[in-house]
Amino acid sequence: MNDDDTRIQKYPVPMRRRSAARIASVQFIFQRLFVEAELEVTLADYLEFYAIDVAKEMHVQEIDISYFQQLVLSCETNRMTLEDLISSSLSFGWSVKRLSKADFTILLVAICELKHLIKTPAKVVIAEYIAIADAYNCDVGFINAILDKNAKSLRPDETLRSTK
Repeated sequence: MNDDDTRIQKYPVPMRRRSAARIASVQFIFQRLFVEAELEVTLADYLEFYAIDVAKEMHVQEIDISYFQQLVLSCETNRMTLEDLISSSLSFGWSVKRLSKADFTILLVAICELKHLIKTPAKVVIAEYIAIADAYNCDVGFINAILDKNAKSLRPDETLRSTK
């Protein structure tokens, strides 16, 4: 490596607003695993006090607040069903409680999006959450396998089309 290589400064890549909303949703749902409070209160607080900072960190003007709210509310409303989907995807002897909180949260939000916000192609959803998993030092291969399994069962027409 020469001196010119060490002087190259890497700049963060600007993210799309919806990608930022996905990351914000994972952060928000993760926080809710540890803090018991009314959803409406924590959601309003997050939007008022943290959403702007998150957007700045992610180099977007603002997160897609509508998408963020859809993801969060859908995760909260369908929590038991989503946990069942995660649980049924695990190997024999594994339970949801055995997962790290980060792995669990990423899977919860990603599977929620696969199941309830179906306008985004499954491939895109999986790629986005794999990138989030990688950023949070999660087991990317494990996350990918669980998401792929769920995409095949939740969106069979779409996943069959993509394998042809």
